[in-house]
Amino acid sequence: MKASLRWAEQGCGSVTRLGLGLVLAVCLWPAAGAARTPEAEKVLATLKGLGNGSYLFGQMATWVHNENPDMDHPSNWLKKVSDHTGTMPRYGCVTYDFHDDPFPDAAWNAGVEKMWDRGLLVGVYTFFANPTGRAWNDPVDIDLIFAAGENPTKANFYRQMDRMAANLQWLKDRDIPVVYTPFVESDDRNKWHAKGGPAKIIKLYRLIHGYFTNDKSLDNVIWAYHTTGNHGALQKCYPGDAYVDVLGKSAYGSGFGFSEYRWAVERKKQADKVIWWAELGIRGRREQPRDCLDVVKRLETKYPELAGFVFWSDEGFYNVVGNKNGAELMGDPRIVTLPER
Repeated sequence: MKASLRWAEQGCGSVTRLGLGLVLAVCLWPAAGAARTPEAEKVLATLKGLGNGSYLFGQMATWVHNENPDMDHPSNWLKKVSDHTGTMPRYGCVTYDFHDDPFPDAAWNAGVEKMWDRGLLVGVYTFFANPTGRAWNDPVDIDLIFAAGENPTKANFYRQMDRMAANLQWLKDRDIPVVYTPFVESDDRNKWHAKGGPAKIIKLYRLIHGYFTNDKSLDNVIWAYHTTGNHGALQKCYPGDAYVDVLGKSAYGSGFGFSEYRWAVERKKQADKVIWWAELGIRGRREQPRDCLDVVKRLETKYPELAGFVFWSDEGFYNVVGNKNGAELMGDPRIVTLPER
């Protein structure tokens, strides 16, 4: 196994096992995405320039069901939003779903490429399948992924990492940068990857970061991380400044919360991080349609340092499709949507 991989599996403090010289060498790896492609640098600079009166409008294009990654397909939420409001979001995010596998990787890659060619900033989630081969919400002995030697759980997860790395390489070959989130809501214990608690999800995130950055040389990646709206989760599950470029929380329902906002602002100002609502759903199924302009009001009055928000898909009640004044929100001068060409 390569030295960089061994470090990622064991952690930067394994002096006695790896030897002091190796530890010092790998502990000096650059911060998240430090050796980025020029296009990735431009995207990150754009994100860093947002907040304080200029807020990114993002939309999940697909989650893990059968939403087609082609932004012109009727099931894609970018099309649903643009058809409903007459305006295209500035940012769209595609999920590579390795659990249900509803599309071949080529379709997801082509979907990302089309979004980029149309001028959108592009995000990518990976919904990794449970490496035991069981259901996505079944428990996993995550330590097996880091065990010496081979075992089925470890081999399964490494195959998935190689598969995702190949997709990101395909995008890199076409000079397409992506905001990449390896694990959706790192504290959501409904999902296999979070059932082991903060220490285990941090190890998993750092493993993927080291593997993709150092072993696969994927420098078209802007590294993103987020948690649910649970108070304290953002700090408890944080992989560290050296691994994350963009951090955020989910906010669902009428609360529009971001309970660790002050801590996130410190990361923005002290460590040059982008902060945002990584997932936003502005009401529940049984709640009455609400005014979408409440989003920008909340940003201005409580969370002005956020770069913006990414509306959830699945159902229209989460986003502008099923609520009031969606077009007005997208037309607000403080909201950044896709410029007309």
